[in-house]
Amino acid sequence: MYMSDGEAAAALPEKKGFLDKLKAKIPPANERKKLVPLALMFFFILFNYTILRDTKDVLMVTAKGSGAEVIPFIKTYVNLPTAIGFTALYSKLCDKMDQKDVFYTCTIPFLIFFAAFAFVVYPNVGVLHPHAFVDMIAAKLPEGFGAPLAIVRNWSFAVFYVMAEMWGSVVASLLFWSFANEVTTVEEAKKYCEFLYCLYCKCILQSSALLTHHHII
Repeated sequence: MYMSDGEAAAALPEKKGFLDKLKAKIPPANERKKLVPLALMFFFILFNYTILRDTKDVLMVTAKGSGAEVIPFIKTYVNLPTAIGFTALYSKLCDKMDQKDVFYTCTIPFLIFFAAFAFVVYPNVGVLHPHAFVDMIAAKLPEGFGAPLAIVRNWSFAVFYVMAEMWGSVVASLLFWSFANEVTTVEEAKKYCEFLYCLYCKCILQSSALLTHHHII
């Protein structure tokens, strides 16, 4: 059997214009209600992480009586035990609370700390850091204790370093994606993971430009 020209033309797929293709890429209203807040949340979490990541090393390395040799001690003897303790706490919270409540419970203390560090702790480090006490102890100990004593001397910077490290591994990686998996379906995740990855790259560029422009680091 042969089709007429009209039937053959009707059987061909209709060509879509540029605007039609663009509209097809726009998420429907029910998905936008989830995608837009998640994208904004992801952007600011990564934006903060990039700034914290570039600031923590500078604070610790350039602090009084400190240096680059302090970083391995912080990662091994401060950051690692903190991460292990948080893992145990996170497991208990997940057993007793919903994922969104776990997200808020774990994220809010980070935000409170960073706000307190910026407006209360950092302006008063000269008073809060026990330089005289550590100098007295350092005079009686071998030089090998220099790095641990530097952590004690600059304890607020050490805590900031650990919290900045935990923000990247806990908030940006664990908490956000657990929360996102809770509120999105598998099909939505397949469609928008590439968009979130592009957003991640954009965050790095924007935060790096901000730090460079204002000479923060």
